[in-house]
Amino acid sequence: MITEKKYTAKCGIPIYTYRNPASHGFFISLFLKSGVMYERAQESGITHFLEHVAIRNINHRMDGELYPLLDKHGIEFNASTYSEMVQFYLTGASEKFGIGADVISMLLGEIALPPDEIDKERDRIRAEIRESGERTSLASFTLERVFGGTSLSRSITGTAGAVSSVTRKRLEDYRRRVFTKDNLFLYVTGNFTDRDIDYLLRLVGECTIFAGDTHGNVAPVPEGFGRRGGAVYLKNADFTKVRFTFDLDMSRLSLPVLDVLYDTMLGGYNSSFFIELSEKRGLFYDLSGAVERYKNIGTFSFSYELRESKLEQAVSETVRLLRGLKEKELPEDSCMKAGYVDNAYLLYDDIRELNFTFAYDNHVMDAGYTCIEDRQSAYRAVTPRDIMKAARIIFTPDNLTLTMKGNKNRIDQSHIKNIINGL
Repeated sequence: MITEKKYTAKCGIPIYTYRNPASHGFFISLFLKSGVMYERAQESGITHFLEHVAIRNINHRMDGELYPLLDKHGIEFNASTYSEMVQFYLTGASEKFGIGADVISMLLGEIALPPDEIDKERDRIRAEIRESGERTSLASFTLERVFGGTSLSRSITGTAGAVSSVTRKRLEDYRRRVFTKDNLFLYVTGNFTDRDIDYLLRLVGECTIFAGDTHGNVAPVPEGFGRRGGAVYLKNADFTKVRFTFDLDMSRLSLPVLDVLYDTMLGGYNSSFFIELSEKRGLFYDLSGAVERYKNIGTFSFSYELRESKLEQAVSETVRLLRGLKEKELPEDSCMKAGYVDNAYLLYDDIRELNFTFAYDNHVMDAGYTCIEDRQSAYRAVTPRDIMKAARIIFTPDNLTLTMKGNKNRIDQSHIKNIINGL
């Protein structure tokens, strides 16, 4: 049985590995536990800015040879910023591991970009903010209502004004504050040798790490959390879209149960909500959803766009389906566990997905899986009764914030509120 292994670099940064000798590639991630959730109001968007600048900074330190090097050796290098973390990653053929180690360890170096290079990245981020349309989106409108008064109500990218005030000194001061041994870890998957890991340990161990903040993935709890009373908010628009967002008390819910509940409702070809609301009744074309999870709280949300004339029927049918999940156990074969149980070993075939899954589950959410078999067993143990209990905990008016876009002159918010109070 292959298991996760832990190493610790001389500077204190942990490196976790999950090796698959059958793979032909490597995947190295550097995870930084930082993001908008931890940012002070005046720092809005600085983590995302740092993500952009950190890669450009490596190219600068390499005298512009980073991108030619990556192309020459067929290596992919990229990053993503989330509310609570950043993932930097490199992937390529196994024999190129040393090049990947060289590059990713350089992320731990000082920001040395000249001002004009930082300005280029600033312009890129401003364009990203403009083009995203995030400020006017239903998702942004929802965040303001669900997480209002906390850092999680702010955009990951920040605002154009906040981005304009970021200097190299501010970036470097911030990097030193958050790039600590308690906020950083590396995760390595694919096929690599002990010598590869020794080389990575040496490179990382030579880096200078400062004392600073420690981030524990505990989200700020907004006022009214779990006491929403079926709140309904409407933003004026010339189209109609609705979003159900439920508060999650993570002390009462597990990752496997949440995943199986979400997939049963909204995933797969036989999604009960898609089949009932879209295929059978034609109330909308498609729906999307997400589960945001932190150690203490989270949100379970889904949304759909539809014709205004079908709004009340769609909300009524949604409430009916949610009540059904609370009132009766599903048949065992309706609980979508195959992706986690029958297909568990397919993770070995996708070193990218294996890397993120085990890094996130084990070292952001502290699930404690030693191997794929542990994770498989946890999902296999989820029962229809567990799903029903979770639905009863989650799908209540006190957990629900309903946000909509539509015509304020024609949509009766009080009527919608009466419907969702039927939960």
